[in-house]
Amino acid sequence: MLGRAALVALCLCGAPATALGQASEISGVAATEGVVVALENDDIVVDLAAKRGAAGGDLVEIWRPLRLKHPVTGKVVTDRFRIGSLKLTQVQGTLSLSRADGRLARPAQVGDVVILRKAKLDPAPKKLAPAPKLPAAAPDRPVAAPLPPSDAVPSAEPVDPEAQAVSTLFDGLKGANVTQRIIAYEDYVRKNPEGRYAVVLWEEAAQLRRLLAHDAMGKAAGKPALLNFTAPKEALGGVPITLGVEVEGPATGAVLHARRAGEVAYRPTPMTASGPGYFSATLPAERMRTPAVQFFVEATTSDGKTHSLVGSPGAPEEIEVTPIPQPTPPLRKEATASIWTDYADYNRMKGNDRVWQTEGFVGMRFEEEGLRALRTGFGVFRGVGGSLEELDEQHLSGRKVGLTYGYLEAEGAFSSFTSVIGRAVIGLHDDGVSGGALGLVRIGNDKKTNLQIGGEILGGVGLRGITQLELNTFERVPMLFRTEVTNQPAGSAVSRDKVRPNDSGATPDTTSVERGEVGGRAIVQIGYRVTPGLVVAGRGSYQGRTIKHAGPGFGGAVTYTW
Repeated sequence: MLGRAALVALCLCGAPATALGQASEISGVAATEGVVVALENDDIVVDLAAKRGAAGGDLVEIWRPLRLKHPVTGKVVTDRFRIGSLKLTQVQGTLSLSRADGRLARPAQVGDVVILRKAKLDPAPKKLAPAPKLPAAAPDRPVAAPLPPSDAVPSAEPVDPEAQAVSTLFDGLKGANVTQRIIAYEDYVRKNPEGRYAVVLWEEAAQLRRLLAHDAMGKAAGKPALLNFTAPKEALGGVPITLGVEVEGPATGAVLHARRAGEVAYRPTPMTASGPGYFSATLPAERMRTPAVQFFVEATTSDGKTHSLVGSPGAPEEIEVTPIPQPTPPLRKEATASIWTDYADYNRMKGNDRVWQTEGFVGMRFEEEGLRALRTGFGVFRGVGGSLEELDEQHLSGRKVGLTYGYLEAEGAFSSFTSVIGRAVIGLHDDGVSGGALGLVRIGNDKKTNLQIGGEILGGVGLRGITQLELNTFERVPMLFRTEVTNQPAGSAVSRDKVRPNDSGATPDTTSVERGEVGGRAIVQIGYRVTPGLVVAGRGSYQGRTIKHAGPGFGGAVTYTW
């Protein structure tokens, strides 16, 4: 009964506006009138509220009242016209907020009439009065039957097939969801387009569709949330990596923002949908660079807003990037052979203070660290010298000094940048066997520009302090700059019976036997790389012990590496 009453109410709501405007209450429908009391932005404030039976989601009619003076009769004529429907969005005790449901024929104004119509419940049936007793009939005359009371039970009405079909439809939809109801209502209207209930059922289906759309919009208003994601801790450099996230909520897309550790700006990469709620993106190989990749992920919604899912610009996730182990060819052990010769005059080409030294070696280079190289070589040292006083003031003959020697040299590297060179020397001079040693510290790699600092001692010859810069900036033109502080060749004193005069006419008594003074040398050597392994070089020098006791020098070198 209640369903049928509601159905009748919906039918009446679809009736022409003029008919509804003339009655505040129609059979089976309760009408409650109110007015528009204010307009607040898009909201229309009405005084139909909870105290008057209104509820959120109710549809109310809105009418425009008119009061006009008839131009002919001069009488004041009043009436009202329906301009549309409103939907109550928020219902309080005395006032409600509403918005237009569809398009209004005229914009709402303060003072417009609003009408809420709801189906009335059937009142309880009245009890029938007992039938009056008939008087006893006289045997000789008939008794007239009394008329039935006005509230007696009426005769049974004929069954309405259309109403019965709609009632059966409603009974079959008990417990059905909204979608099933929409399908059933629209299917009935298609089969009975001219039926009395077609309009109201079609409007009911439309309202249910709006309800579904509103529910979908409500879900879309929520924020997407991360459902599942595990960030990898490390990845290989130069190898693409794919990241995927599972999102719960109204996400229409996702964006992966990534950068190399140390960079300022992130580079966005749109993520593609890989299934319902799944998004993925691939970082290409060229962006997977050491030491690490930082990233964060944002979800996008239909309104163009972004929502953080993984990390943030200020606190990104990080993937450590390690280089791919590369197969390296066996280390090629280089072999080198070299020979150099050098002449130095300390006394203005007078021939009484000079050195001629020639040295050669062969060696092999091993590792960058540890034992880097081993070299073995020979040398011939020939010189003439003495003390400055005996040579320059007493004009004595310089004495001959000589040493022929061999050596073994090793270079040990602490790193590719630092190494130590040690050499052991053994040789022969005029008095027999003699020895010596050399020690250098190399700063820099021997294949690049490097600096060597150290010293040398040769028995019977003297001492030498060495600073040497090997400049390999120019690939085809290697250079060498060297300074020496030395007392060679006469770095030690000898007895008169062992001295060998340089001059053919001199005797031990006219030959310098004292130890020579310390002097300095400056050497420049410039080479040319004829082939990748062959270098030919020439050198020039200037040396002296005092300003007046000095002279030039020259030399050359050849080195071959294979």
